[in-house]
Amino acid sequence: MRSDALRRRKQILRTARELFATHGANVAMESIAEASHVGIGTLYRNFAARPELIEEVTLDMLQDVQQAAERAADALTKGENQAWQEFLDALVDLNLGALSESLSLQLPQTVGERIMQPQRAAARAVGQALELAKAADLVRRDLTGDELITGIGLATRPLPRAFAKAAPDIGARLTRIMLDGMLPNPAMGHP
Repeated sequence: MRSDALRRRKQILRTARELFATHGANVAMESIAEASHVGIGTLYRNFAARPELIEEVTLDMLQDVQQAAERAADALTKGENQAWQEFLDALVDLNLGALSESLSLQLPQTVGERIMQPQRAAARAVGQALELAKAADLVRRDLTGDELITGIGLATRPLPRAFAKAAPDIGARLTRIMLDGMLPNPAMGHP
Protein backbone atom coordinates (compact mmCIF):
# COMPACT_ATOMS: atom_id res chain seq x y z
CA MET A 1 0.00 0.00 0.00
CA ARG A 2 1.34 3.43 -0.92
CA SER A 3 2.28 5.70 1.96
CA ASP A 4 -0.48 8.23 1.22
CA ALA A 5 -3.07 5.45 0.99
CA LEU A 6 -1.80 4.00 4.27
CA ARG A 7 -2.06 7.42 5.94
CA ARG A 8 -5.65 7.80 4.72
CA ARG A 9 -6.53 4.32 5.97
CA LYS A 10 -5.05 5.09 9.40
CA GLN A 11 -6.92 8.41 9.49
CA ILE A 12 -10.19 6.63 8.71
CA LEU A 13 -9.53 4.09 11.49
CA ARG A 14 -8.63 6.80 14.01
CA THR A 15 -11.71 8.84 13.13
CA ALA A 16 -14.03 5.82 13.15
CA ARG A 17 -12.68 4.85 16.54
CA GLU A 18 -13.38 8.30 17.99
CA LEU A 19 -16.86 8.45 16.46
CA PHE A 20 -17.71 4.90 17.59
CA ALA A 21 -16.65 5.78 21.15
CA THR A 22 -18.68 8.99 21.12
CA HIS A 23 -21.76 8.05 19.10
CA GLY A 24 -21.79 4.25 18.92
CA ALA A 25 -20.89 1.92 16.07
CA ASN A 26 -24.05 2.78 14.11
CA VAL A 27 -22.68 6.20 13.15
CA ALA A 28 -23.25 6.81 9.45
CA MET A 29 -20.45 5.78 7.14
CA GLU A 30 -20.85 9.15 5.42
CA SER A 31 -20.13 10.87 8.75
CA ILE A 32 -16.96 8.81 9.16
CA ALA A 33 -15.83 9.71 5.64
CA GLU A 34 -16.56 13.41 6.17
CA ALA A 35 -14.80 13.55 9.55
CA SER A 36 -11.84 11.66 8.03
CA HIS A 37 -11.64 14.20 5.21
CA VAL A 38 -12.02 11.51 2.55
CA GLY A 39 -14.71 10.76 0.04
CA ILE A 40 -17.20 7.99 0.66
CA GLY A 41 -15.64 6.04 -2.23
CA THR A 42 -12.25 6.13 -0.49
CA LEU A 43 -13.84 4.89 2.72
CA TYR A 44 -15.48 1.97 0.94
CA ARG A 45 -12.29 1.14 -1.00
CA ASN A 46 -10.55 0.75 2.36
CA PHE A 47 -13.44 -0.90 4.20
CA ALA A 48 -16.02 -2.57 1.96
CA ALA A 49 -18.69 -2.60 4.68
CA ARG A 50 -19.36 -1.51 8.26
CA PRO A 51 -18.51 -4.96 9.76
CA GLU A 52 -15.06 -4.81 8.16
CA LEU A 53 -14.44 -1.33 9.59
CA ILE A 54 -15.66 -2.41 13.03
CA GLU A 55 -13.36 -5.44 12.95
CA GLU A 56 -10.38 -3.27 12.00
CA VAL A 57 -11.16 -0.76 14.77
CA THR A 58 -11.36 -3.67 17.23
CA LEU A 59 -8.00 -5.00 16.06
CA ASP A 60 -6.51 -1.51 16.33
CA MET A 61 -7.78 -1.20 19.92
CA LEU A 62 -6.38 -4.62 20.88
CA GLN A 63 -3.02 -3.70 19.36
CA ASP A 64 -2.95 -0.47 21.39
CA VAL A 65 -3.68 -2.39 24.61
CA GLN A 66 -0.96 -4.92 23.82
CA GLN A 67 1.62 -2.26 22.96
CA ALA A 68 0.86 -0.27 26.13
CA ALA A 69 1.21 -3.44 28.22
CA GLU A 70 4.47 -4.40 26.53
CA ARG A 71 5.92 -0.92 27.11
CA ALA A 72 4.89 -1.13 30.76
CA ALA A 73 6.36 -4.61 31.20
CA ASP A 74 9.64 -3.54 29.61
CA ALA A 75 9.92 -0.49 31.87
CA LEU A 76 8.84 -2.41 34.98
CA THR A 77 11.51 -5.01 34.26
CA LYS A 78 14.04 -2.14 34.42
CA GLY A 79 12.65 -1.02 37.79
CA GLU A 80 10.84 2.00 36.37
CA ASN A 81 7.81 1.76 38.66
CA GLN A 82 6.12 4.88 37.26
CA ALA A 83 5.46 2.76 34.15
CA TRP A 84 2.56 1.07 35.98
CA GLN A 85 0.70 4.35 36.46
CA GLU A 86 1.53 5.35 32.90
CA PHE A 87 0.06 2.03 31.72
CA LEU A 88 -3.15 2.59 33.69
CA ASP A 89 -3.40 6.13 32.30
CA ALA A 90 -2.88 4.78 28.77
CA LEU A 91 -5.68 2.25 29.26
CA VAL A 92 -8.01 4.99 30.51
CA ASP A 93 -7.03 7.23 27.58
CA LEU A 94 -7.94 4.45 25.15
CA ASN A 95 -11.55 4.98 26.23
CA LEU A 96 -12.05 1.22 26.39
CA GLY A 97 -15.47 1.42 27.99
CA ALA A 98 -17.14 3.57 25.37
CA LEU A 99 -15.43 1.84 22.49
CA SER A 100 -15.95 -1.71 23.77
CA GLU A 101 -19.62 -1.10 24.41
CA SER A 102 -20.33 0.23 20.93
CA LEU A 103 -18.22 -2.40 19.18
CA SER A 104 -19.54 -5.36 21.14
CA LEU A 105 -23.04 -4.62 19.89
CA GLN A 106 -21.84 -4.78 16.30
CA LEU A 107 -19.37 -7.68 16.29
CA PRO A 108 -20.75 -11.04 15.18
CA GLN A 109 -21.92 -13.39 17.94
CA THR A 110 -19.09 -15.76 17.05
CA VAL A 111 -15.84 -13.86 16.99
CA GLY A 112 -13.30 -15.41 14.64
CA GLU A 113 -9.65 -16.20 15.08
CA ARG A 114 -8.72 -12.90 13.43
CA ILE A 115 -9.98 -11.16 16.59
CA MET A 116 -9.32 -13.93 19.11
CA GLN A 117 -5.58 -14.24 18.42
CA PRO A 118 -4.85 -10.52 19.03
CA GLN A 119 -7.19 -10.60 22.03
CA ARG A 120 -5.18 -13.46 23.55
CA ALA A 121 -1.90 -11.66 22.78
CA ALA A 122 -3.18 -8.49 24.45
CA ALA A 123 -4.36 -10.48 27.48
CA ARG A 124 -0.94 -12.14 27.80
CA ALA A 125 0.82 -8.77 27.62
CA VAL A 126 -1.54 -7.26 30.23
CA GLY A 127 -0.99 -10.30 32.45
CA GLN A 128 2.78 -9.96 32.22
CA ALA A 129 2.71 -6.25 33.10
CA LEU A 130 0.31 -6.99 35.96
CA GLU A 131 2.57 -9.70 37.41
CA LEU A 132 5.55 -7.33 37.29
CA ALA A 133 3.48 -4.64 39.03
CA LYS A 134 2.48 -7.14 41.72
CA ALA A 135 6.12 -8.13 42.24
CA ALA A 136 6.98 -4.43 42.70
CA ASP A 137 4.08 -4.08 45.19
CA LEU A 138 2.35 -1.51 42.96
CA VAL A 139 -1.00 -3.26 42.81
CA ARG A 140 -3.15 -5.68 44.81
CA ARG A 141 -1.89 -9.25 44.60
CA ASP A 142 -5.39 -10.66 44.06
CA LEU A 143 -6.13 -8.53 40.96
CA THR A 144 -6.44 -10.45 37.69
CA GLY A 145 -5.87 -9.14 34.19
CA ASP A 146 -9.54 -9.65 33.33
CA GLU A 147 -10.55 -7.64 36.41
CA LEU A 148 -8.12 -4.87 35.48
CA ILE A 149 -9.40 -4.50 31.91
CA THR A 150 -13.05 -4.96 32.89
CA GLY A 151 -12.73 -2.42 35.70
CA ILE A 152 -11.18 0.18 33.43
CA GLY A 153 -13.78 -0.62 30.78
CA LEU A 154 -16.60 -0.09 33.26
CA ALA A 155 -15.04 3.07 34.66
CA THR A 156 -14.65 4.61 31.21
CA ARG A 157 -18.15 3.87 29.93
CA PRO A 158 -20.05 6.97 28.90
CA LEU A 159 -22.10 8.51 31.69
CA PRO A 160 -25.70 9.51 31.13
CA ARG A 161 -25.79 13.08 29.81
CA ALA A 162 -27.50 14.42 32.92
CA PHE A 163 -24.67 13.18 35.15
CA ALA A 164 -21.95 14.32 32.77
CA LYS A 165 -23.53 17.77 32.49
CA ALA A 166 -24.19 18.21 36.22
CA ALA A 167 -20.74 17.03 37.28
CA PRO A 168 -18.34 17.18 34.33
CA ASP A 169 -15.41 15.76 36.32
CA ILE A 170 -17.30 12.85 37.82
CA GLY A 171 -16.09 10.34 35.24
CA ALA A 172 -12.44 11.09 35.93
CA ARG A 173 -13.05 11.10 39.69
CA LEU A 174 -14.81 7.72 39.64
CA THR A 175 -12.05 6.28 37.46
CA ARG A 176 -9.45 7.51 39.97
CA ILE A 177 -11.40 5.94 42.86
CA MET A 178 -11.55 2.64 40.98
CA LEU A 179 -7.83 2.74 40.20
CA ASP A 180 -7.02 3.55 43.82
CA GLY A 181 -8.95 0.43 44.79
CA MET A 182 -6.36 -1.56 42.85
CA LEU A 183 -3.51 -0.32 45.02
CA PRO A 184 -1.91 -2.78 47.46
CA ASN A 185 -3.51 -0.87 50.33
CA PRO A 186 -6.59 0.87 48.85
CA ALA A 187 -7.20 2.96 51.96
CA MET A 188 -3.90 4.71 51.29
CA GLY A 189 -4.93 5.87 47.79
CA HIS A 190 -4.39 9.18 46.10
CA PRO A 191 -6.37 12.28 47.16
